Amino acid sequence: MIPDAEDVRTALLRQWELIADIVADIELATESRCSGWTNREVLAHLYVQPHLVARFLRSESNEGALVGIAENLSGTRTFSELIDASARKGALLNQVDLRGPLDDVRPLVLAARLDVTITTMQGRISVADYLVTRCVEAVVHGGDLVPPVEPDPVAQSIASDALLDTLGAFAPELVSDARMLTARQWIDLATGRATTTGPLAAALPVMD
Repeated sequence: MIPDAEDVRTALLRQWELIADIVADIELATESRCSGWTNREVLAHLYVQPHLVARFLRSESNEGALVGIAENLSGTRTFSELIDASARKGALLNQVDLRGPLDDVRPLVLAARLDVTITTMQGRISVADYLVTRCVEAVVHGGDLVPPVEPDPVAQSIASDALLDTLGAFAPELVSDARMLTARQWIDLATGRATTTGPLAAALPVMD
């Protein structure tokens, strides 16, 4: 399913907003649902995302995309060590308050051309597709926090559909099984936050 690009733009900003709103009230030292990270590391990882979006938007190009949503999401495991090191460094620097980066990037996201490509660490991808992947990340990591952030419903739906599309790229015969789950259940299974048995077990997670 291809979500409406304007919905993705605004859903991402709302999801970041929800996370920014809880930072002052959350216990940073609490173990999160993301293995090996406390809430502090999760927030430090999220803190850099608006910065990266702003940076990548400056690479706007009319050249064709080389990477799609499924490749981007499944390819995150390639950068796991770099991501972990960055989150731990950010946590040490107490870079956890998303409010400033979010306020800075909001006008850029709202004004971004969605039909062009940008160059990210994984290659050239359309702006619309890249914002979908950021929506997935914001929903997943918002859910990693303890207590979790109740996701924006549109952002959650976008994340669920993107992960279904990623499963479809590798195991299309299992998509119908995954669609029987609630969005929350599916997102947890697709990202390794929960496990299952049966046919889906061999194909999951699709994103680490």
